[in-house]
Amino acid sequence: MPGSRPDNIRDAYQTIRDQEPWTHPNSSISHHRILPFSTLAPWLDDKEFIKIYEKVKLNTLVDIYRCYELWYLAKQLTNVQGSILEVGVWRGGTGAILAKAAKANGKKVFLADTFEGVVKAGSMDTSYIGGEHADTSETMVKDLMESLLIPNYSVLTGIFPEETSHLVETPIAMLHCDVDVYSSAKDVVEWCLPHLTVGGIIVFDDYGFLGCEGITVFCQELQKRQDLVFIHNINGHAIFIKVAVI
Repeated sequence: MPGSRPDNIRDAYQTIRDQEPWTHPNSSISHHRILPFSTLAPWLDDKEFIKIYEKVKLNTLVDIYRCYELWYLAKQLTNVQGSILEVGVWRGGTGAILAKAAKANGKKVFLADTFEGVVKAGSMDTSYIGGEHADTSETMVKDLMESLLIPNYSVLTGIFPEETSHLVETPIAMLHCDVDVYSSAKDVVEWCLPHLTVGGIIVFDDYGFLGCEGITVFCQELQKRQDLVFIHNINGHAIFIKVAVI
């Protein structure tokens, strides 16, 4: 019967629904275990995506669901003018996915990272103190790209936007913001918004996760803007689409 659920799924949902929500010790933002009922899995039928994902999955901390969303969003940017920018690259896994997806529509991907870990952690952040995710290097990212024969990328080493934004070709069609902390995200987005094409997309990797409440707070602030449409994907992404110039 359409819409019916097996008893084991209903039971699992009931168990999760009955659990008490929780908060991080340093935040009042509520968290609760999520169990979607939907089962459609288009990434399993996308042979091109699976091929690249299998080659980069050890170079990213992003799960297959969010990786596929980045892949599919980048694929849809043919008629949106501009480059793709990723800030917070780590070992290059999602950067490779974005560059591979964007190659078909002729876009270049700029990959910005300090390669020295998280920067600008502050009082808005519940878990990060700075320096996390430093187990990477520019060479590691470039080696990955070369092994995958991906040419349409440029690595920007340094703090973004202060040290490397002048190297980015604007306008911007898509920003993948994966910087983990409030102040860094704010600085990145404030630089990006004037350069973001109408129809362009901002994706926050860290919106839906315990310990990343600084990003959640910043996304809540962005939701008040009249030029952006907000989508909360329960896989953890926050997505903003620019719909106007104000």
